[in-house]
Amino acid sequence: MDQMTYRIKHVGINNETDQQARELADKLCDIFGLERVSESAASIFAGDIFEVMKHSRRGIHGHLALQTEDVEAAMAELAQKGITFYEDTIRRDKDGKIIFVYLQQEFGGFSIHLTV
Repeated sequence: MDQMTYRIKHVGINNETDQQARELADKLCDIFGLERVSESAASIFAGDIFEVMKHSRRGIHGHLALQTEDVEAAMAELAQKGITFYEDTIRRDKDGKIIFVYLQQEFGGFSIHLTV
């Protein structure tokens, strides 16, 4: 089996309040010429680069979203290297294939999630 390939999909930046998240999202949009793409109860996307979190639940600083072609295959490969996953974060597509999951380990204060 070939080694999986990963690329950064976005960077999640933690904040303590909705207001802090809105201010940071506006600043990032202004500095980098981005637009607010979407806003949910949990976060605001500044372009497709930054997910500005309205809380600090995962990772000390935030999270890194790693995109890979096959999340299930990536999980199997990473499990062989001692990585574990938060089962309660698994999301599946309509066919039941895993398309999203958070790793339990943190790296440099960042959580990591895999996504397609």
